[in-house]
Amino acid sequence: MLSAIREIGRWQINKDKKDELDILIKEPFGMRGKVILIKVNIEKNAFEGIDLEEYDSVKIQRYLFRGGVSQGPNPTPVANIPNVKQKRGEEGETYKKLESQIRKTFEGKIKKWFEKYGSEEKENFLGNIKKILSDNEDKIIKEIQTCIKDIDKKEGKLLTIKVKQDNEWKYIGDFDVFKESLKRIEAQKAGSISASDKVCSVCGVRKESVSGDFGVFKFYTIDKPGFVIGGFNEKLAWKNFPVCLECKLELEEGRKFIENNLSFGFYGLRYLLIPKLILGDVNVNAEIINILSDSKKIVALKERVKKRITSDNNEILKILGDEKDILTFNFLFLSREQSAERILLLIEDIFPYRIKKIFEAKDYIDRIFNNDSDKGFTFGAIRTFFYKSSEGKRESDLNKYFLEIVDSVFKGRRLDFSFLLKFYMATIRKEFISDGYFMSKVVKDALMDTIFFEKLGIITFEEVNMEESIFDTVFKKFEKSFGTPAKRGIFLLGVLTQLLLNKQWADRNARPFMKYLKGLKLNEKDIKAILPKVQNKLEEYGSFDKSKRLIASEASKCLLEAGEGWKMTTDEINFYFACGMNLVDDIRDIVYLKSNEKEE
Repeated sequence: MLSAIREIGRWQINKDKKDELDILIKEPFGMRGKVILIKVNIEKNAFEGIDLEEYDSVKIQRYLFRGGVSQGPNPTPVANIPNVKQKRGEEGETYKKLESQIRKTFEGKIKKWFEKYGSEEKENFLGNIKKILSDNEDKIIKEIQTCIKDIDKKEGKLLTIKVKQDNEWKYIGDFDVFKESLKRIEAQKAGSISASDKVCSVCGVRKESVSGDFGVFKFYTIDKPGFVIGGFNEKLAWKNFPVCLECKLELEEGRKFIENNLSFGFYGLRYLLIPKLILGDVNVNAEIINILSDSKKIVALKERVKKRITSDNNEILKILGDEKDILTFNFLFLSREQSAERILLLIEDIFPYRIKKIFEAKDYIDRIFNNDSDKGFTFGAIRTFFYKSSEGKRESDLNKYFLEIVDSVFKGRRLDFSFLLKFYMATIRKEFISDGYFMSKVVKDALMDTIFFEKLGIITFEEVNMEESIFDTVFKKFEKSFGTPAKRGIFLLGVLTQLLLNKQWADRNARPFMKYLKGLKLNEKDIKAILPKVQNKLEEYGSFDKSKRLIASEASKCLLEAGEGWKMTTDEINFYFACGMNLVDDIRDIVYLKSNEKEE
């Protein structure tokens, strides 16, 4: 994965002819934000107020931003002011918090930078700025607070200085002293944990110097147990992950490109899509990266394809599935927790052919379920059952299971159907109990998921030879999911039960038969006992017509053929029963056509 990121970074550096400084500079936040500029006039040794301007990415070289540690100054005197959460009725308290946050940012990130790096050896230039900031600290903080108090809390806020020299206002990126300082500080950081004449773990070449301070991904750290070789001896920490300066810069540029072009949403999560060539053909590599970075071309392709399997409107997986198998893709799912990162899942070496197979399975689902929207079946149907274990949870606690399933889909790894059923039925029962009835969407999602997994070969079902049935068109449509007499019998009983509930609702505006369904926790004995009860109730309502008799007859035949001891879990029994209740229209259309009866 790192080699693939490095190749992308190397290509970008060569294409745009970037130097070290270009790579070190970072975007402070997204496209939307404000820049707060402390105006320092070194000609008059005076503070001259605060300027506020819209963030302009064209000026990224002049802003000269690069993030640093949470405690202490950044490598340049530029810093984001964190947003303060405002609670209703606590406006005064929020104002105090804002003042405290501004002071903390100004003192810890701006003023402290000049105290740490602004020695008087540089012709007093930095020393003069430091003195002006110190002499006017309270005034500066008050004016910043007044300036930003009405800015939308969702907008980013970048605090820096603006210096007047030679009768011209300049940004810090206009001065060599700040640019050279940035490069020197970063070199010192890397050099603090380094070794000479060692092999770089990324490029595999012996280099004059390698560093253990990687820094490109924040899930790697040298101050935690498990990451330190040599008994927490910092001088030996380079052995964990030695990287040369060239590779580090290329990795940084590669990460920057991927973050800007290949970062996608995934149902409350995010993943980075990392392409990797199987053969190192430079021309092919350039062509692939051009496709992935050319937004106009991607938009044109998306307009032609109009198919997605996730919730992200920018998804390009369908496009990638049409590529030749000369490259693979890595899917890196990361979570960000303050300044740290954690790998949730890494799916490596996925060929375009596999992505194409996933879309073929999706297309099959959309055809049999008549999903006529542009989106159709997506991973959202899986997320339905793997988001929260209960509504009381503030955050998703089923991400681990969800990502394991995603991994199985892409890698073709087997899934346990009984494991899936546990979560299917937890959601279905919740809908059933809370409403006294349940929406068909969750059952439809469960059935779509099941057939999707079966089409991809990651779950399998037992099949037995059975006689032809008038309902074969329905059963065959759902592949091998209904391959045994017991499953078909339970399914048809679910259909018949739903027809009874519909009749009760039409006549009495109630469904008293629901009490016999035990909150969808029926076992084999319960199923066999319900069939005659449903028939008797339909007789009582005068609704046991020829069509319903056909369904009851086929259900009885299947259950008798299944015999005793079905070897089905309670979840599996109730899943097929719920499927019958929700696919009642498919069966009803067949029987009323066969019997030439009019539907009640």
